[in-house]
Amino acid sequence: MPLDDDTRRHVVLLVGATVIIVVYASMLAYVSCFEKVTQHTSILRGQQWLDKLCKGHPGRFKNEIRMSKYIFNRLSEVLQDDGRLKDTQYVTAQEQLAIFLHFVH
Repeated sequence: MPLDDDTRRHVVLLVGATVIIVVYASMLAYVSCFEKVTQHTSILRGQQWLDKLCKGHPGRFKNEIRMSKYIFNRLSEVLQDDGRLKDTQYVTAQEQLAIFLHFVH
C-alpha cells in the first residue's frame, strides 16, 4: 500500500530525528570514556619530589622512574663515581638522573 506525501514526510522526519538522537547519544557515551583526569598533582618539585618518591611506596617509585630504588641508587653511585654525573649549583646528581629517567619512559 503506497504512502501519501504527508505520511511519507512524517516517516522521513521521524527516522531522521531518531538517527540524530542515536548518533548524538553515541557521541556523548564515547566522549565520556575519555574524560581526562589529572594524574600528577603534587605541588612538590625538584629535590623535594625526589625525596618523597624515595621515601614512599616502591611501586610508585618504579612507576615514575621505571626501576627499583636499589637499582636507581646503584646507577647513581656508578655514574657519580665515574665522574659522569655531578651535582650542580641548583640540582643534585640524583635529581638529574631522576628527571632524565622520568622523561625517557
